[in-house]
Amino acid sequence: MTDTTPASEGKHEQGLKYKEAALKQYHFSLLHLRGLNTKAKDMVNPKTPEEVKEEDVTEQDKELSAIYSNMAACHMRLQRYDRVVKCSEQALKSNAYNKKAKFRLAQGHVRTGALEKATKILDELAEQSPDDEGIAAERRNMKVMERQAEEKQRKQFAGMFDRAKKSDD
Repeated sequence: MTDTTPASEGKHEQGLKYKEAALKQYHFSLLHLRGLNTKAKDMVNPKTPEEVKEEDVTEQDKELSAIYSNMAACHMRLQRYDRVVKCSEQALKSNAYNKKAKFRLAQGHVRTGALEKATKILDELAEQSPDDEGIAAERRNMKVMERQAEEKQRKQFAGMFDRAKKSDD
């Protein structure tokens, strides 16, 4: 048997390949679970996430939610933040009570610049788990990104009014 990872390939590239392979396997799992959908009555008269109680979430829905949430984690590592948001939203459609999916959705919104949406989700999660260090870390990350955006904007508009004064003189 030959080694499929040459010595020259770095750990980072190898990790990315594993994430891609994991995404493929998650996709196959989704296809399988979707084929097992036995909720025909819910297809005819679907419920909104607000109408579903936590005890009404089926094991199949929990599995689907976990798979989508894990896919979001892989996309986060691959820096595909738009896909993080989409997978997290899918996870929450299957199980609105999946806290990891909510957290990953907030992370995706932070990375895509939708800071208001991220703040709302992080506030909701902080109410449920006030001592969670991950939520606090993401809030700090969000503040750093806000400061960077403000600095970029200041640099972009720096001297604009000075130029207007010079042209008036």
